[in-house]
This record gives sequence, structure tokens and C-alpha cells, in this order.
Amino acid sequence: MTIIANEENWAARERLRRVEFLLWWRGWVGRQDLLKSFGISPAQASGDLQRYAELNPGAMIYHTSRKRYESTETMTCILHGPSFEEAVGMLLGNGQFSGSMPRREVSDSRISMIQLPLRRLDVGIARRILIALLERRSLEVRYHSLNSGNVGLRELSPTGLAWDGARWHVRAWCGTRKDWRDFVLGRMSEATWPEKVFGDLPYDHDWETFELVTLRINPKLSDAGRETIRMDYDLAGDNLELRVRRSMKKYLLASLYLDHESHLDLPRHFVEQRAI
Repeated sequence: MTIIANEENWAARERLRRVEFLLWWRGWVGRQDLLKSFGISPAQASGDLQRYAELNPGAMIYHTSRKRYESTETMTCILHGPSFEEAVGMLLGNGQFSGSMPRREVSDSRISMIQLPLRRLDVGIARRILIALLERRSLEVRYHSLNSGNVGLRELSPTGLAWDGARWHVRAWCGTRKDWRDFVLGRMSEATWPEKVFGDLPYDHDWETFELVTLRINPKLSDAGRETIRMDYDLAGDNLELRVRRSMKKYLLASLYLDHESHLDLPRHFVEQRAI
């Protein structure tokens, strides 16, 4: 009897956590979300939603026209710690995100990892960006530009997210500058609640266009060095081809140290093979 009760309590907590997750990151939840995910009855789904409303007053409001609960701007989470990577994986991917190694200590002394500096990410701002992306809404952010050194408000209409292996970028139409740009999520210090639905936007050629980047093993390496690179990257020849969005190409080249001068003291594995 105790085992059955514990299993039922665990299942109920998971359903309530799902409600909170969707409210926080997607901005709304309905009975169908619980019916599809957990195979419960409509009555049980309604009961779970009512239960969450009692547990977290003021977190959501029911919209009769849309027949769903929508989160409030002031909502806080009480059942889970929001993770942007989890949200991206669940709402935009296949349920998983494996963009980086887990940031945790390894107890086995025979294994060691470098701990890269953590990139700042405000989950409250990330939440607004993701809701704006999913609901096609615009919002204003206070953005800190590294290139210009300026700090100012930008009106953004987010349409994509880009992970460069170390940090998140938001692909968005900038209503302030009237062009498509990438904005580092960690460089946003404020964001308004996304309310205004945006319509048709100019075609984003750089995001929608894929390029085939051809890399060639650095000819300055010795014969033994080139053979080592072939083995290291499992290559039959000297070329490596990678398909990438045009807007993401600069991040790919930066990760391979091909587009800047900070690693000239190290032998580069590859050089970009440019078309003649």
C-alpha cells in the first residue's frame, strides 16, 4: 500500500512539475498537455491544473477564449529550478540538449575536466526570450554591445536560437537597427514582457542559407603531423567538409581558431579551403 501511495505521489508531482515547466518556459498550459504526456483522464488533468493554481497563487490566469492557462509576468517557480538547456531541448528539440559537457565534479581521481568560466544567463530574461520566440512576439531588451561599447534598448523579434558551443545567441530582427542580428543572451540586462505579436519579417538569408565549409589540413604541418590529424579526425584525405548556416559560420571558424590571430603560436589543424 505504501509503495502504491509513493508511486502515485511521485506521478502527481511529475505532472505538477510539467505544468510549472510549460507555464514558465512556453507561457501557457492546457489539459491536452497532461493528457498527451501522462495518459490521464480529462478530469484528472483539470484537477492537476487546479491543484497547481492552489499551490502557486498568482502564477497563471485562465483565458476562456483560448481555453488554456497562461503564466503571469510575476510567476515564480516552486517545484523546479528552471534550466534554459532543458527548455530548449524539450520545446525545440528532441527532449535532449548535449551542447556541452556537464558542469560537475568527477569523483574518480583518474578522470579530470577543465572547468570553463560560466557564461552569465538570467533565466528570467531567457524565459521572456523563449516565450517571444514560441509565440512570435516582440520585446525590448537592454543590450550591452561589446563591439560598440554602447548599452541601449533594442526592439527584438526573436526567430531562432544559436548555440556556439559556449554560449547562447538569439537570432532576431532588430526593429531598432532594421536588420537581422545575433544577440548574446548573457549580454541582456533587462527584458520587457513579450506582448506585441509580430507579423511578416524580411527574409533572413544568412539564417536560411546553408554553406558547405571545406577545411584542409594545414599544409605547414609536417608529413607526420598531417597523418596525425587524419587519424585524429578520422579522415581518409586532407579535406573536411562541414555544413553550417551562413550566420553560424563565424562561430564554427572561431571554435577551430581559424578566424582570429590569438592562436598563431599554435599549429593550426586546418585552414579554410576557399573557392577560386
